[in-house]
Amino acid sequence: MPASAQTATYVDTDILFDWHKIEGLKGSAITGIQAIIRGTDGADQAAATLVGMDLIFATSHIPTPSDGVNVGIDVPPVTLGTTSAAVDTPGWFNNVIGYVPVVAADMSDGDLVYLNIASKSGLSIPIGSDLYVAAISKGAFDFRNTILVNEADFVVNSQKTITLDTKDATLLFAPGDVLQIDDDNIVGTIKTVDSATQVTLTTNNKSAVAENDKLFNMSPIRLVLTSED
Repeated sequence: MPASAQTATYVDTDILFDWHKIEGLKGSAITGIQAIIRGTDGADQAAATLVGMDLIFATSHIPTPSDGVNVGIDVPPVTLGTTSAAVDTPGWFNNVIGYVPVVAADMSDGDLVYLNIASKSGLSIPIGSDLYVAAISKGAFDFRNTILVNEADFVVNSQKTITLDTKDATLLFAPGDVLQIDDDNIVGTIKTVDSATQVTLTTNNKSAVAENDKLFNMSPIRLVLTSED
C-alpha cells in the first residue's frame, strides 16, 4: 500500500491495495483468512469508526470452451485502478474467482491495543496454479502517523540506522516492516526497533532520506491464509 495513499484516511469504495500475487500457497482451496490490520499513529483502528473491507480473489488462468480454436487464456488481472480511489478500470471480470466480505463485526475490539485482527472461516476459494488478491475499503481506514526522521539528510546506501522523533517508533513499527517515505520510495526492511527513536534496517537505505521525512509501513494490512487439499 503506497505511503502516499496512507497520508489520508481511506473512504468507502477506495482501493486499499491492487492485485497482489500470492506466492507459495499449497492446497486446493482457501478455507480461512486472518486479516491483521495496523492502526492509526500507534493505536488500533478507532472502535467508533471500525469498518470492513471486501477481498477479491483472481487468477490469470481464464477457462474457455474447448472449441479447438481458443482452449485457454493465460492473462493476469489488469489493475482495478489507483490505490486510495474507487475502481475505475475494467478488463479483469473473467479473472475473478472469489469474494470475501470482511465486516466490522469480524474485527477484534480494542484488546490488542495497537492493531485489529479479523477472522473468516468456512471459505472455499479455489487455488489454481496462481492466485491474486485485492482489497476494497468499506469505510474510513486510517493508517496515518506522525513519526518523522530526526537527522540530517543522507544519500542512498549510506547507513542502516535511522533516528526518529515526534512519535514512539516501538508503537508503530516491528521487525519485518518495509519502510516507505511518503513519496513512495522504499527505504528498506526493519531488522530491529532499537528504541522509541531508532530503527535498524537489514541493509543500507535503498533511497535517499531527508530530515523530517515521514515514514510508513508498506503493508499495514497482512493476510494469513489457511488452505486444505
